Amino acid sequence: MNKYSITFLAFLMSANVALAQQVMMQDGKMMMMKDGQAMAMDKTMTMPNGNKIMMDGSVMMKDGKKVMMRNGMMMDDQGQMMMRDGVSMKDGKMMTMKDGQPMEMKSDMTMSNGSKVMMDGSVMMKNGKKMKMKDGMMMGQDGMMMDHNGKMMK
Repeated sequence: MNKYSITFLAFLMSANVALAQQVMMQDGKMMMMKDGQAMAMDKTMTMPNGNKIMMDGSVMMKDGKKVMMRNGMMMDDQGQMMMRDGVSMKDGKMMTMKDGQPMEMKSDMTMSNGSKVMMDGSVMMKNGKKMKMKDGMMMGQDGMMMDHNGKMMK
């Protein structure tokens, strides 16, 4: 390592920048995954995209908006909000998430609350309301929607 590498590494450590870590709200506690191991979060973390996540699950987005993580919500190692299990629209394609792992959606899905999500991003909510998911929107397996900023939608 040269002196610039050491200086950069020291900067990252002092700035609490997360390196290859995911965080998730599990049973009301913030957990972080590092090297495949889950452990309780013990300090505020600043993710590479500028989002800050606090130990209580509150997130200060880089644009200044504050969001509260709910059980099953995750933030990837770059600072993007995601759901552990559910569906999302990414780059115009519907993706499914199972245990935090994304894959292309192969068929329509019915969520546990009765909401139906189609492969084209159309959603029939349990109350009969229809909508179309936009890029960055997510729906958890429980049928709760989150916008592209991580804010829960009604």
